[in-house]
Amino acid sequence: MDQTIFLALYQFTSNNALLSTLAILCAVWLPFLAVFIAALYALYEGVLRGMVRTFFLVFAPATLAYVIADAIKTFFPAPRPFAALDFTPLVLGENSLAAFPSAHATVFAALGMTIFLQNKKIGKWFLLVALFIGLARIATGIHWPSDILAGFLLGGLVAFIAHHLALKFSKTPRL
Repeated sequence: MDQTIFLALYQFTSNNALLSTLAILCAVWLPFLAVFIAALYALYEGVLRGMVRTFFLVFAPATLAYVIADAIKTFFPAPRPFAALDFTPLVLGENSLAAFPSAHATVFAALGMTIFLQNKKIGKWFLLVALFIGLARIATGIHWPSDILAGFLLGGLVAFIAHHLALKFSKTPRL
């Protein structure tokens, strides 16, 4: 099923120049834009609630989620679709044995969930961006759908736990 979903999305995208370009933009460049906007969000919230604390609460869960995802990749190497199916992906330069879980999906799910738990109106947009990034990573041929799903689950779980621990040990009920 993983391969069937992957092939359908990859072939649909790779056979269309506009969709290929859009997928590459979302897989490679949208993450930079998302981090920049998250930093702007943290700056805005930081002015209201304290800069260091806010940056920590916004970015620490994503950083921790990345470390966990990277550890999983190190101890349990899994081939990416382009390595398993022997083709050239739309995005080059990826480690062929570092598929599971997707670090991009993990980080942006954690970032999106963290912001969502603090501000639902803005957070839903970050979760949508995380979804676009994840789908683009499949469409460009560098991740299986299960890699993305695992990344979303891992990132969301880390953000959820971090948020509730922050609330438990904080004197203020919100950020």
